[in-house]
Amino acid sequence: MAAVTDVEGILAKLHQLPVIPVVVQEVISSFNDPDLDSAALAHKIAQDQGLTAKVLRVANSAFYGLPRQISSMQDAVLVMGFNHIRSLALSAGFVLAFPVTRSSRFDRHAYWKHSFRVAAYAKALAKCFRHDQEMAFMAGMFHDIGQLVLDTCMQEQFASVLEQQKESSQSLIEIEQMLFGFDHVLIGAEVARRWNFPRAIEHAIRHWRIPDHEPFEPVTGIVHVAALLAGGLSDEALMGNLPATLRERLHVTWERIETCLPESDQLDAGTNLMLSA
Repeated sequence: MAAVTDVEGILAKLHQLPVIPVVVQEVISSFNDPDLDSAALAHKIAQDQGLTAKVLRVANSAFYGLPRQISSMQDAVLVMGFNHIRSLALSAGFVLAFPVTRSSRFDRHAYWKHSFRVAAYAKALAKCFRHDQEMAFMAGMFHDIGQLVLDTCMQEQFASVLEQQKESSQSLIEIEQMLFGFDHVLIGAEVARRWNFPRAIEHAIRHWRIPDHEPFEPVTGIVHVAALLAGGLSDEALMGNLPATLRERLHVTWERIETCLPESDQLDAGTNLMLSA
């Protein structure tokens, strides 16, 4: 495979990405529609039988403990709320488009598991900090989407990066920048822009590692905290890794965070449901 050595080169290969179903594209666009007809969009989602089956299987699992069985997308919206179902539909759509595969050295199961954990933490934090929970969930879900893009569009070169990372103390981003001159953060943000993701999600993908970037976006800061939590940090170790400006703007304290954290088994249960459904 010929080496890809510039951003435009990799972006020119985006045609190799799985085709995102029209329904999923409409779900993405719905975030930017202030006059959204949720009933109409739920009807459109229902036209994709594979997507609907996956969403309903997850919704009807013991994880949610609903008082009755949900039999349709319209019923799901009525019982769980459209925003929640929209998040499930978008998550399910991308898991279906980028399934776990054995053909790559990139561990997609581990990738999705981590992404779901970050998303769950981000949603819990958004509720605690009184920000948009579903936007935080989606930003957490796609915060490292560039890794999937590189694994799809330049699998051999990305596999080499992963091997080098195992053998060195350098981060994935450092190795990507050294070998390619760009990294999965830049690629992920550009792909999110081309897919018409909401600006807040694109900002989070691009800047979650430097959450005090100006202009400040609360969702980006929340994803930063969520990623540290998913990485195992807590209490003083977590607080010591948060920029002072972020702590001030979100009014972050460990005591406040601790009260809203989901249980670990709940995080993994949600992940396993989505990957196995």
